[in-house]
This record gives sequence, C-alpha cells and structure tokens, in this order.
Amino acid sequence: MLDASGIRRAFSAYLDRLIASLEARPEVTGLVLAGSTADRSRVDEWSDHDFLVVCDSLHAAEAMRADVSWLPDADELVIVVRDTAHGVKGVYRDGHVLEFAVFGPDELRLAHANAFEVPLDRGGIYTTMREVAARPKPGTELSPLQHAQLFLTLVLIGVGRARRGETLTAGQFIRTHALAHLLALHRRVVPGANDPRLDDLDVYRRLEQVHPELAALIERALERDPETAARGLLYVAEASGIARWSEWPVEAAATVRQRLGWSDDAA
Repeated sequence: MLDASGIRRAFSAYLDRLIASLEARPEVTGLVLAGSTADRSRVDEWSDHDFLVVCDSLHAAEAMRADVSWLPDADELVIVVRDTAHGVKGVYRDGHVLEFAVFGPDELRLAHANAFEVPLDRGGIYTTMREVAARPKPGTELSPLQHAQLFLTLVLIGVGRARRGETLTAGQFIRTHALAHLLALHRRVVPGANDPRLDDLDVYRRLEQVHPELAALIERALERDPETAARGLLYVAEASGIARWSEWPVEAAATVRQRLGWSDDAA
C-alpha cells in the first residue's frame, strides 16, 4: 500500500508516460490537464487522470477515441467506454480511472474548465484554454430566484411522486435535482458561502471540506425516505440562511408547505 507521497509519485509517473506518448504523435496538437491532474496538490488514492487531447483533424480525433492503444498500459484496461460525443472513461485492472476527451480543431472551445495545465501546446492551446476557463460556468445562467423557484418546484414534484409510491424517481428529484439548485442558491445568496475552494463546475464537490456543518445537515436529510429528505432540505434552506435572503420566495415556500400538509416546523 503506497503512502501519500508514493501515490503522488505514481500519479505523476503515469502522467509523464501519457505526455511522452502524445508528444510522439504528430496529429496531436495539444494536451490539457484538468481537475486534480492539473492541481496535483489534491491528488489522493481516489484521484483519476482527467485530461483533454486536441488533434489536427476530426478524423484523427475520432480515431484516437476509437483506438486507445496510445494510452500507457492500454492492454491493462478492463473498461473503455464512450460517454459523450468526445468523452471516454477508462478503468485499469488495478482500479485506476481515466476521464478524458479528444477534440478536433476548434472543438476545445466546447469544453468547460477551472484549474488547468497545458503540458503540450503545438499552437494556440493555452490561449484557447484561458478563454474557456474564463467563460461563465454551467448553471450560472440561472438567477438566484430561478434556483429558489426550481428548488421548491422540484421538492413539490418529488414528494408527489413519493406519495404515489414512485420512490426511485422521487429520490432522484429530491436528492439530486432539488439539491443541486439548493447548493447553487446557497453559494449565490449566503454571505461568505462562495468559497474559492469549492468546485465551480460541480456544486456537490468539496462541500464537506468547506462547509462541514452544512454538508452534515444535508447528509442526515438525504439518509431518510424521499419525503423526509425533502422536508429536511427545506429546513436546510432556512437553517443555512437562504430563507433570510431578501428575495426568498416566501409565498411560494408557504404554498409548497400547505400543499404537502407540512407544519411550519419542518425537520
């Protein structure tokens, strides 16, 4: 079992081999590292290698997505699966995970990014990534009021489905969709909540490290049945200070409570 320093060395050694493999391919014009692959101070035993490859043609990009023999130890991969038009996930026999995408010319602009590193740039890759990272992040197109209204609406829909006996879809609405809007709203309206240590591409990431009390409160709510979880999330909105925000839709929240028969002391 490797210790923390050994894990980081192994992580970097794999990365060195990946870079060398891509440098040897003339059709590759760039390599971009993302997530903890770029910010290696965060690497631990569960970190995957997250990266973007850029090619000089659409044909070359598709060929690299279809044939991943260019990856280090490709014969050790037990899973290679396309999950988007450009993206691939892979798993090695030892459990090491890869998440990567391969783009053709100009397709890099389709990406989203925060932390990044460009170890291979054969023309314009770093400049493009600076523009990509500076763009508004997904979800920021919604206003805080929209997040609040969607949170309340999804709570109502989710509990309705639970009361029909559709507990799986109810759980999805409450524990995933409604929670995402609640977390986005918390960052936007509670003073000091939008800590730069949080992941601005994924509202769920690193909440436990930055806001441990809030995360624990949410976790306790999510462990319950869908309706109790929903009621708990509404309590979180109140306990975390969201409901003290001047534009919190008080009437809408009261309507949801009334429709569901919840008293004012949601728990």
